[in-house]
Amino acid sequence: MTNLTERERGFEAKYSFDLEQNFRIEAHLYKMLAVWAGDKMGMTEAESRAYASKVVGDVVANPQENGIISVLLADFGRHNVDMTVTEVNRKLEELRPIARSELLEE
Repeated sequence: MTNLTERERGFEAKYSFDLEQNFRIEAHLYKMLAVWAGDKMGMTEAESRAYASKVVGDVVANPQENGIISVLLADFGRHNVDMTVTEVNRKLEELRPIARSELLEE
């Protein structure tokens, strides 16, 4: 019985670790995407980083289906930047392995 309990705890610890790591990767990915979006909207590097921090905070605090994409598309519209869902999704998928590798290297 003890071995089974220890094994269950090990699985639970790994599951918890994986969830936390995936959350960190997604947050980093969203930040990278928002910095890219800020650049596309003509922001300076500092403005893009501040914008990214705000956007990621908002998306994490209020999670929704396609939250980051919806926020970015609305902001692109306010800045008169012609951008489609497909283009944002393409960039998101392009950045995903980069975000993952950057966080796993830490």
